[in-house]
Amino acid sequence: MKKEKTEKMEKIKLTEDEIKELTDIRNNFSNLTLMIGEAEVGVANLENRKQELLNGLAKLNEKQNDVSKKLEDKYGKGNISLETGEFSPIEN
Repeated sequence: MKKEKTEKMEKIKLTEDEIKELTDIRNNFSNLTLMIGEAEVGVANLENRKQELLNGLAKLNEKQNDVSKKLEDKYGKGNISLETGEFSPIEN
């Protein structure tokens, strides 16, 4: 069996420096935790923005493929110069 202490333990008062050190640690911990949360929100926002941009890119690729198909159906296979606006057929 354990022996129970019958003596009352006295409270010990910390020094001002000890209290300040512990308070500083707690405040720094809180600040870093807040900064981590803000960084995570920033990362989530960037991931959302990246997905929006990737979706826009996919739509542009789809539109480019549609226009290319339409022009190929109209003119056949070839190359287009955007500078001159000319179509050069490819010889088969």
